[in-house]
Amino acid sequence: MLEVIGRIARNGHLTIPGKIRKILHIEDGDIVRVSIEDNKIIITPGVIVDKDQAYFFNEKCQTEIKKSEQEFKEGKYSTYTSIKDLKKAVDSDK
Repeated sequence: MLEVIGRIARNGHLTIPGKIRKILHIEDGDIVRVSIEDNKIIITPGVIVDKDQAYFFNEKCQTEIKKSEQEFKEGKYSTYTSIKDLKKAVDSDK
């Protein structure tokens, strides 16, 4: 575990020491997530997701993706030789 000492500056600003930024690949302007866990401040590198893509990162969508990936690994999928065959299969599921 790496530990360094920092100081809270005016307006609550905290400088993350260069050694830690380098290890975590944090650069000027990067987004970080700040949380509290067991009375400790946790700073984690983060990203911002465009609103129109946020559905992909919700729990329901991720669960469905994992389920689909597992079914694929288990061979639970169909193949089609033409669009006509695919359409026929889709229409028969209705």
